[in-house]
Amino acid sequence: MSDQKPDEATAAAKALGIRKVDGRHEFDSKSLLVSMGGLQGILEAVIPGFVFVIMFAITTQVYLSIAVSAALSVAFILIRIITRKPLAQAIGGLIGIAIASFLAFRDGGSGRDYFLTGFVTNLSYLVPLAISVLVRWPLIGVVAGFLLGEKTAWRKNKYEMRLFNMATLLWVGIFSARLLVQWPLYLADNLTALATARLIMGLPLYAAGLWVTWLMLRGVIQRRP
Repeated sequence: MSDQKPDEATAAAKALGIRKVDGRHEFDSKSLLVSMGGLQGILEAVIPGFVFVIMFAITTQVYLSIAVSAALSVAFILIRIITRKPLAQAIGGLIGIAIASFLAFRDGGSGRDYFLTGFVTNLSYLVPLAISVLVRWPLIGVVAGFLLGEKTAWRKNKYEMRLFNMATLLWVGIFSARLLVQWPLYLADNLTALATARLIMGLPLYAAGLWVTWLMLRGVIQRRP
């Protein structure tokens, strides 16, 4: 087990794009690209939502726009399967699209219900992050401790504890902002604005959050061997 944990931490760090250069942990533009799934991951995240916004603006046909957007998402996932990219992400994506489409097309459903899964996802991140700060176990610190192989040693350092709290609160703010902006648009049934907000507050906001988190924690992380 002890031999396995460093490998798991290294694999997790690699998935986030964090790498070692001259013995120091680094996170740069290449790392950011890796953490977002590479060029294919960016296209998968952006194109279906962009196509929905354009199609709905032109046709005002919500179900047609959803169908085309979902079909594009499925096509991207099939490409992942064909090119033997990780199946877990592909399966998770298919399940997400299936649930979102079912909510929109079911009897008694409406086009706006396609976006319900996004609210659930944001809440599922927001609540644990917020609770972790309240109980003084900020999740960003827990993740960093795992990636650096230090477990909970960071909790003994008041400065690091404060930094990890701030970094975790940053993500609480990101997920809260998504809900505060997008939920009223959902209630108002303003699908063009909702889809646009999801597009802007999706990958671009995620990338900005990752970069700011790195800038906040870079000094602490790079002091580690």
